[in-house]
Amino acid sequence: MMVERREARLRPEYAEVYAELPAGRWMAAADLADIIVRRAQVARALSLHQRTLDPRHFEFRGGPPETRPAGARSRRTDVSGGDPTR
Repeated sequence: MMVERREARLRPEYAEVYAELPAGRWMAAADLADIIVRRAQVARALSLHQRTLDPRHFEFRGGPPETRPAGARSRRTDVSGGDPTR
């Protein structure tokens, strides 16, 4: 199945962490990001920096193919070639 837009869903085991989100339901990643960005702004103000959509907590599908070279870092905290779930 080809999905045009990037989508994400909250993994059910993390539903407790994100009470404001429906677990297990595919949503536009941009819509989820808007909700999580507002939440993250509060955390960052408290010096609790974290990624907006943590790949341990969300699944992703669709969207354009990856265009960065293999091993490229998208954040300065990324480890090149590292496991994105850690």
